[in-house]
Amino acid sequence: MMRLLARRGAAFAALLLLMAAASVYPAPRLPLAMLLSGYMALLLWRPQAWLLAVPALLPVLDFAPWTGWFFLEELDLLLLATCAAGYWAVGRAPAPTKLPALARFALGLFALCYLVAAWRGVMPLAPLDANAFANYTSPYNGLRVLKGVLWPLLLLPLLRATAGEQGSNLQRLLVPGMILGLVACSLAVVWERMAFPGLFNFSSDYRPTAPFSAMHTGGAALDAYLAMAFPFVTLWLVNHPPPRRLALGLAALGLGLFAGLTTFSRDIYLAYAAAGAVIVGLGAAHHLRGGTLSLRNMAAALMLLVLSYWVLGQVFAHGGYRGLGAALGLLATALLLGGAAPRLPQPPAAAGLGLVLLLLVGLIGMLGSASPLAKGPYLAYAIALLCAGGGAALLAAGPAPQRPWGVLLLAAALPAQALAAALVARHYGGNEALPGIAPAIVLALAMGAGRLLPQRPWTLNRGTLTVGFFSAIVFAALIPISSSYYTGSRFATVGNDLGVRVAHWSDALGMMDDTAMTTAFGQGLGRFPTAYMWHNTQGEVPGTFSYAEEAGNRFLLLGAAQYARGWGEVLRMLQHVDVQPGQHYRLRLDIRRKSADALPVAMVCQRWLIYPQDCSVVKFQAMPLVDGWQSVEGELPVRGARSSWGAPLVLELYNHSHKAPLEVDNVSLVEAGTDRELIRNGSFSGGNDFWFFSSDRNHMPWHVKNFAVNQLFELGWVGALATAFLLLALGGRMMARGLAGDSYAAVSLAALTGCMMVGLFDSITDVPRLTIVFLLVALAGSLKPARKRIKVRRQRAEAEDEGADAVPG
Repeated sequence: MMRLLARRGAAFAALLLLMAAASVYPAPRLPLAMLLSGYMALLLWRPQAWLLAVPALLPVLDFAPWTGWFFLEELDLLLLATCAAGYWAVGRAPAPTKLPALARFALGLFALCYLVAAWRGVMPLAPLDANAFANYTSPYNGLRVLKGVLWPLLLLPLLRATAGEQGSNLQRLLVPGMILGLVACSLAVVWERMAFPGLFNFSSDYRPTAPFSAMHTGGAALDAYLAMAFPFVTLWLVNHPPPRRLALGLAALGLGLFAGLTTFSRDIYLAYAAAGAVIVGLGAAHHLRGGTLSLRNMAAALMLLVLSYWVLGQVFAHGGYRGLGAALGLLATALLLGGAAPRLPQPPAAAGLGLVLLLLVGLIGMLGSASPLAKGPYLAYAIALLCAGGGAALLAAGPAPQRPWGVLLLAAALPAQALAAALVARHYGGNEALPGIAPAIVLALAMGAGRLLPQRPWTLNRGTLTVGFFSAIVFAALIPISSSYYTGSRFATVGNDLGVRVAHWSDALGMMDDTAMTTAFGQGLGRFPTAYMWHNTQGEVPGTFSYAEEAGNRFLLLGAAQYARGWGEVLRMLQHVDVQPGQHYRLRLDIRRKSADALPVAMVCQRWLIYPQDCSVVKFQAMPLVDGWQSVEGELPVRGARSSWGAPLVLELYNHSHKAPLEVDNVSLVEAGTDRELIRNGSFSGGNDFWFFSSDRNHMPWHVKNFAVNQLFELGWVGALATAFLLLALGGRMMARGLAGDSYAAVSLAALTGCMMVGLFDSITDVPRLTIVFLLVALAGSLKPARKRIKVRRQRAEAEDEGADAVPG
């Protein structure tokens, strides 16, 4: 009964909070109410559905650049609705899972340290005005950071209640939810690259931010999320999944790999490698202990993968994308031929067909390669590939008596495909490309000839094919991106960048108050931006904004940025605008200043978050320095057609001065002829409603840039040790289960390891949704079945007496 009352009370409290939050959130009321009501109805019917919905929506449910709100977010509304409907639906049913005792103790200690740090961060209480929940320098920023820990704690009982017997719903719902989130986030990266630098333009320094608005001041939110979500793809690739799931898993693998590699973040490369090492290491250790895998075979497979990567890298360096594609197809044919079980039916027939194909491919390839525009080499490769594809189809789907003929087609196609691959590479890179593809040809012929050994080096089964497809996708994405100019330039500056980071970490710790309480319990949650503003050792003044009031009128105050490396890095106020091509627009605003140097700069740019492109600068009229407010106007240059991929248009407004502040009010962007107003909340009466901001290049004032140093700064030594204790308590259990063969625990540990690799060079917990994902993955991966209590009812005394009387004397 007490369990039912507690859950219903939690549901009712969450519903009240949801109604209050939705009433002030800047979104259309009716659509918001319908969406939340539909989601809650789903949970009332199937409460475990939140395990799928929350991980899938968490990375993409982020509209801060449009609403301007980042203290109260869409994710908070979703989680309030989850608690309200979920706790009501689960009723009095006992939870089938629980956390181990050590993990519960570590989690409680960790939460207590966060509450103490939140109290230290928010005190003394500041006025609840327009700046309270609109700025990272607000003392209430600690409450925003605290959300990342509070939400997993509030969801933990629901997680235990809906995880299912033996945690079955985690595999059935949470894993697909994580993969859906990964796919959605990766598709956002694909769209962003198509809309801005170009999908395959790897020479540009554009680095996507996808749906993470928290990256408007830099940081590694996208990197950390990808590092946690990407390992879950493994669970759809191992343990002999159904063909449909395998295909979807491979597609998610390719998308996640492309998204991670095209961030050009060195930490995500390290994270992917570390996560893969954890999964492979735990899986290999389990199979080695069980005798299902020999160390010799594992070493041979690893050597083959490393050799294939080097060979394909040489092909790409000389033969480009076309040569790489041809070499991948060639190695695939060799893999099938070398591992196929049926015997070669008629070796002379195979040799004859191979010779005919070889001559045909050579003739077509050589005759059609006279000019760069000729398609002869590609046609020759297509003929050889068609023959190999026929053989593969017979092996996969043909009747058993016909499968040996599939081996014959593969054996005949391999030499012709090798020649065609050389012709393709030569067609792209000239004769200089031939030495580059020669090792790939030698490797492929050696792999195909492996079937002649007394014992085949590998067998052609679903596991082999999965590893082959997996490797092909990884190589196809990794080799071109890692070979690009920008990737090379990123790794060329590792030493210098590391020195900058180490100095920044030292400065961050030096900004802490020199008191025993601060050393023990930290500076407080969310206090780093304020500490940097007042105590940084570089003499820098970050760009700032705030809302001020005078005689009942609210306006925007833009501070002046001063940096040691120059003053070009300003803080920009942003709002999405619906500017149409070919139309004339006029921008008007009121300004007040005390220095002629304080001038407003306004422009409309194609921008997703921190990389403006194709900007149209507003040409203001002369602005003489006057006392009090003055109105200024300017014409926005007529813009051409919008991007074919729908790049958003954003109004940017900033203070040009690096010495004096600028006050702004009554911003208006009007379309000529229709008088249509494009700016919402131009008077700033609604505070930060519909206004967002960005610091495009200089990110040091906003982030500690290291997970451990950030924990030490905000939580002190007590909190940092509590964090380490929690990670060891949860990670140790997952490692033990992973060694025992639990693939879910191994993947969860790999996800946390990848996130910690990102945390070596960037902050994590200053983005609440990252902390939520991290803790949910950690807690779900640590659950164990709860003991079922068997209640023994005492028989009534009367029944005992009756039983006694029934016994013959």
